[in-house]
Amino acid sequence: MRLTFRLLSVVATISLTLYMSCSSSDEPEPFDCGTSDLAIQLVADNDPTGCGSDDGSIQVSATGGQGPYQFKIGTGAYGSTATFTNLGGGSFNISVKDNRGCEKQLAAVVLTAPSGPVAGTPAIDAQTNCLSPNGSVTANVTGGTPPYQYKLGSGALGSVATFNGLSAGNYVITVEDDAGCSININATVASNTGITYTGEILAIFQAKCQFSGCHPDNGNWFDYNTAKGSAAAIKAHTANGTMPKGGEAAPGGALSADQIMLIACWVDSGAN
Repeated sequence: MRLTFRLLSVVATISLTLYMSCSSSDEPEPFDCGTSDLAIQLVADNDPTGCGSDDGSIQVSATGGQGPYQFKIGTGAYGSTATFTNLGGGSFNISVKDNRGCEKQLAAVVLTAPSGPVAGTPAIDAQTNCLSPNGSVTANVTGGTPPYQYKLGSGALGSVATFNGLSAGNYVITVEDDAGCSININATVASNTGITYTGEILAIFQAKCQFSGCHPDNGNWFDYNTAKGSAAAIKAHTANGTMPKGGEAAPGGALSADQIMLIACWVDSGAN
């Protein structure tokens, strides 16, 4: 009986120790991506063999930051591959994201298809008005067989090369010449709205998150340095409705569409 009692006591002690070692204080501190040395480099690029051929490719690599890395092309999703194939002519933005959530983007890589249009550097105006997006992109194309037609994303082709009323973000413009050859131009509209943490964002947090458990990542978003380190998560949580917890039933109610846009503008402008 004494032997059995001692073994059970040891098991109970070990179980209690393991349980007590897991606490919310073990969560990693938010990291300020503005201090990251994450970088992305072009390794190789191969032009497509013709204007109707999608056999071009781009290979990149990453250094710094904290691995493992993920990569994406244009407006696509992040994945583990650093080589992008089946590409036609056009300009392409390649981005990297590290294990901390920090992101860096490579300057546009241009692939040129023989006899097809050639992508030049697009003219881009930053978004300066948060609640009434006013960014713009103008495609710049030479070569091929004019006249050209243009479309933004999945829109319809038309004769206008400028697209207005854009929010900050990544866009793809497709350009098709009169011979039916097409290229894709990747463009990034920057955010320059002047939104700041103390000017607009802190007041939103105070109005909507003055209750326990509001912040999904358990961070203190009323502290600027913590909020800045969690900026990407804050944008994601507010955009998908998981912050504040409880939505309309939360003590302060759900965020309005304008408040969500202000938070996104703040993050896109660098979480100033």
